[in-house]
Amino acid sequence: MTRTDRLFALVDELRAGAPRPYTVRELARRFDVDAPTIERDIEELREAGVPIKADPAGGGYFFDTIGTLPPVVLSPAEAVALATAVGADGASPFAHSGRTALLKIVAAMSAADGAEDRRLAASIRGLVPADGTRAVPVAAIVEEAVATRQVVRLVYAGRDDTETRREVEPVAFVAGARDWHLIGWCRLRDAPRIFRIDRIREAVLLDEIAPPRDYSQADPRIADLMAGALRLD
Repeated sequence: MTRTDRLFALVDELRAGAPRPYTVRELARRFDVDAPTIERDIEELREAGVPIKADPAGGGYFFDTIGTLPPVVLSPAEAVALATAVGADGASPFAHSGRTALLKIVAAMSAADGAEDRRLAASIRGLVPADGTRAVPVAAIVEEAVATRQVVRLVYAGRDDTETRREVEPVAFVAGARDWHLIGWCRLRDAPRIFRIDRIREAVLLDEIAPPRDYSQADPRIADLMAGALRLD
């Protein structure tokens, strides 16, 4: 069982037994892993928004059904389409957010009672990228930079693989035919630039909000992209 499979299975197990708490040792035996692994899995699920709470009596963890969404009923086609959309592009800057969103939806789905539901659950897990899939480095940091407009310091590899350090004022993401790109104002070049996400080697958010800029005099191809992105605000 891959870690992704185990996360989904943990949600199923806790939800099926709710509101009964499960001890870490009990879950470790159930999934044939050690206790620290279960602790890390549960922490990731909780950070993703899955309503798992610690038993105040110290009895482990339980799935909190109070105040959560009612069970979500999806047709087989809808659930497979959703999982396909989330898992199709592991290079997307939003791949991690999509994965956590899928975990929340799985947590709200009704229990799999019939053979078709069990087959569907297996299909969803199969469509989510397995552990070890190439992930875009620093994607979550770049995603946050665009969302908050914080200036981000990058180590960027050019076409010849030469690395440069740059401070970039982020504007938006652009999805190309095969790659995702960050568009923003590059302070190193003192001009707008487009950066391929998979060429960003390091990224650090700075405590600075990008100032407003006039992109009308930029390269028309970049200026149009930036103006369109800014109009969407």
